Amino acid sequence: MDHREKELKLFLAIEELFLTNGHVSLGINRVAKKSGLDKSYIYRKYGSFESLLEKYFKQKDFWSTKVDQMSQAIIPDSPFTFKQIIDFYLHKQFDSILSDEQLQKLMIWSISEENDLMKSFVSKREKVGEGLFEMSGEFLKDLPIDFRAVSAINVAAIYYLSLHAATNNGTFCGLNLNDKEDQDKIKKAISYINGVFLK
Repeated sequence: MDHREKELKLFLAIEELFLTNGHVSLGINRVAKKSGLDKSYIYRKYGSFESLLEKYFKQKDFWSTKVDQMSQAIIPDSPFTFKQIIDFYLHKQFDSILSDEQLQKLMIWSISEENDLMKSFVSKREKVGEGLFEMSGEFLKDLPIDFRAVSAINVAAIYYLSLHAATNNGTFCGLNLNDKEDQDKIKKAISYINGVFLK
């Protein structure tokens, strides 16, 4: 069995434990047992159990995995307006959180417990966001309001509404967040807010 096959076994073990019992079940002994691999292999290949978890969860972070595509789209001769690019990625982020139970649990973990791994994860996501704001400077320089603040409100709303839909009955302000028609209303509202500031 090569490294890729062993890594897949580790990732599948993490996924099953995480989906079943959340982050409290993620210990090296449980992951090793579930995967059928020895703890010494994890330490030898990843340096630490936290490094393995970081590699696994990095693939679940929407912004980190999409930043290259976004940076390619934010160029002077892009066929898309800056607003279209921002709308698209915010809509995709909303869809991703609504549909991905692991991403939901990861987000809850990151805001519910002080943890070095989650701090690192959030810090990296902030660096991605900072890079995007820097790339977007030309588009944002004449705005009457700080677009970072607008983005913070939009993203926080997406996070909360997505988690609310997943963990409660899904109704918020009379909208059924588990209903596609009402999800589309949320996306249209996001686009409207962006449209106030962006062209």
